[in-house]
Amino acid sequence: MTVLLELEGVRKTYDMGEVAVEALRGVSLSVEEGEYVAIMGASGSGKSTLMHILGCLDTPTEGRYRLAGREVGALKRDELAQVRNRSIGFVFQGFNLLPRTTALANVELPLLYRGVPHRVRAERAREALHRVGLEGRERHMPHQLSGGQQQRVAIARGIVGEAPLVLADEPTGNLDSRSSGEIMGLFSELNDRLGITVVLVTHEPDMACFAKRVVTVRDGLVVSDAPVGERRLPS
Repeated sequence: MTVLLELEGVRKTYDMGEVAVEALRGVSLSVEEGEYVAIMGASGSGKSTLMHILGCLDTPTEGRYRLAGREVGALKRDELAQVRNRSIGFVFQGFNLLPRTTALANVELPLLYRGVPHRVRAERAREALHRVGLEGRERHMPHQLSGGQQQRVAIARGIVGEAPLVLADEPTGNLDSRSSGEIMGLFSELNDRLGITVVLVTHEPDMACFAKRVVTVRDGLVVSDAPVGERRLPS
């Protein structure tokens, strides 16, 4: 299979005045197309910093990061923004939906930023909503949807641009246990049925076991990288 993302010896140091804090201390990691990988770690482990670098929200202090064959670790801010729009679909803990905008229009946003014509945007956004089980909810406002449904809208927004990578950062953090299971099951279906590459960042073992591989980060280092022994399947 083709390697989609690859980090080599990535370090990230933050200058905190007189003190330098090394959040990542030489991380090497690769993810192939079609994988479903969970990155786990406690607070302060470095997993959030790693997520920011994977999502091109930050750049390494040292080391290399290649995404879809492109060296992105040293790109300028506007170039990183273009990579984020075209190569990464984001799903965050907060749904980040525009409150006075329909589900359909929220999903269209990444395509709007690309300059995709309105008719094409609407068609692709409608298809993405159907994929996440929200057919018939296109005209609903966020306040008319449950938390789980709002996160489904966010997932549809993450996949509408057909980016090679979906990066999900604690996507169930604001949901109850039932909705969490449904959302994680949806990620599994998108990966299993459509071959979408998913990288999930979480601190919850119950959520990580939906993935096919778990990478554990501790003290800025990858301390384990192994297939999931007993994968949790959608109910």
